[in-house]
Amino acid sequence: MSKRCGDFLSYVVGQTLAGLQHELKERTIAVAVFGREASYDTHEDAIVRIKASEVRKRLGHYYDGPGKKASVRITLPTGAYVPVFSRMPHLARTEGAVPALILKPGTDSAEAILLAKSSPPKSFWKVSVGLAVSLVVLASLLLTWWKPWIKPSFLTEFWGPVLRDPAPAYLVAAPAPVYVPDSSGLTPTPTRYFLVKDQFVGQGDMLASDMISSMLRNLGQRYEVKVSNNVDFRDFTRHSVVLIGYSSTQWQAITKDFRFYIENEKGGMVMDRGRPTQWYPHNLTNDLHTDDDYAVVSRVFDPETRAVVVLVSGATQYGTEGAAQLVTNPDMLRDALRDRPPGWETKNLQIVLHMKVIANSPAAAETVASYYW
Repeated sequence: MSKRCGDFLSYVVGQTLAGLQHELKERTIAVAVFGREASYDTHEDAIVRIKASEVRKRLGHYYDGPGKKASVRITLPTGAYVPVFSRMPHLARTEGAVPALILKPGTDSAEAILLAKSSPPKSFWKVSVGLAVSLVVLASLLLTWWKPWIKPSFLTEFWGPVLRDPAPAYLVAAPAPVYVPDSSGLTPTPTRYFLVKDQFVGQGDMLASDMISSMLRNLGQRYEVKVSNNVDFRDFTRHSVVLIGYSSTQWQAITKDFRFYIENEKGGMVMDRGRPTQWYPHNLTNDLHTDDDYAVVSRVFDPETRAVVVLVSGATQYGTEGAAQLVTNPDMLRDALRDRPPGWETKNLQIVLHMKVIANSPAAAETVASYYW
């Protein structure tokens, strides 16, 4: 969260000092700072308004505390995105003082307003340039000062080990086995079908990959999309790895020692220490549709390197998609982690989820079990 607020402040300050304050509109900021598409709906996505409000609050905290004696003040007027810069009166009203440079919303260029006696033009512009440099430095100091004030969200705490890793995270989807007809044209009827193990990814897994990659990008974490066949187990000690899809097939070697894992041979049942449970899609059809689904989210640290593996797996594609919704939403994560023990941020954890499936889309997931160690 501090990084996103910092990006917002740096951008609006930089644009204003460059004389481009007329371009500081909600949509422009959303695209430039938060990676939104140019066509996004500002009524449904309030990211810019939310961050602007948070920046105003943090600026107020700063100038009421450590920045009380600062010679330059940055304010962000309510309802606007153009910052106002002013020299503090108690430091400016001295003999031979120079005018402070204040940038007002709605102006196309810097408007000089005298707060003290006028000085020769040369002195004014020297100080104006110095003031601009000071503002950039002040913005950087503010970003550093904010960090202790900002309480991490459940999202940043859950993904913290991944976000702190300087290496790009590997985002890996497991292929779904698919039978395809003989395409040679030489096979007489009836058509023969061949099993393809490594070329197709389920729709739910694809949607889950998109949600998680967007979340990592918005949090400033680099990532690389990989196919499971190109991931070596040695990569798990060099990169944070996010595995998406069928836990009991592609990732069986990883999950076999976990308390919870999904067993496809038992209809996508969640196993508890190898014992059967009632956590499985009860009305699964032959074409893999269901009206409810289960998923397991795991976050496990490598005991040697402390590198992290995050596994998001559903009994079917709906469960995987629903689990991805949860691990990318701070409010849903908060509810799922309600039984968390102290120090959970650095512990291994698993969460078993259940969700209704409505019109082929997973509803909000509910936690049915959790485990920390």
